[in-house]
Amino acid sequence: MNAYERGTGFLLARLGSLTARSWTAFLAAHDLTQGQYAVLVTLDEHGPQGQRRLAGLVAVDARNIVAVLDSLAKRGLVERRPDETDRRRRTVALTGRGSALVKAVADAAAEEQDGFLSALDPAERARLNALLKRLYESHVGGTA
Repeated sequence: MNAYERGTGFLLARLGSLTARSWTAFLAAHDLTQGQYAVLVTLDEHGPQGQRRLAGLVAVDARNIVAVLDSLAKRGLVERRPDETDRRRRTVALTGRGSALVKAVADAAAEEQDGFLSALDPAERARLNALLKRLYESHVGGTA
């Protein structure tokens, strides 16, 4: 290992690059983009949401979420319905098929992560995750 390869910044950048490529390929194998997956997971965690609120939760401009929702609706993974309190608004919800896909992808992602982190024992994995969360929160703010 070269001297520059031992630096924390290099290691974080290189591992970040490796995991980003791996994650993108993983999602593509499930015919999903990062944006689509974020919408599905958010709906799974928070339940049906208005389009504007959903855009905020997944950190996407409200105008850009429409294309993501269109692609998911076309595949039968989400459905839009009139809001019960304001018929001008649309609420987005997971379908049964969308819920099943979120579970399947989450299970497969956990296996993928176990493979990537196989050099670490469970206690080391937990410690690494805690340290990364702390760093993330210190730079991004909020909760991770």
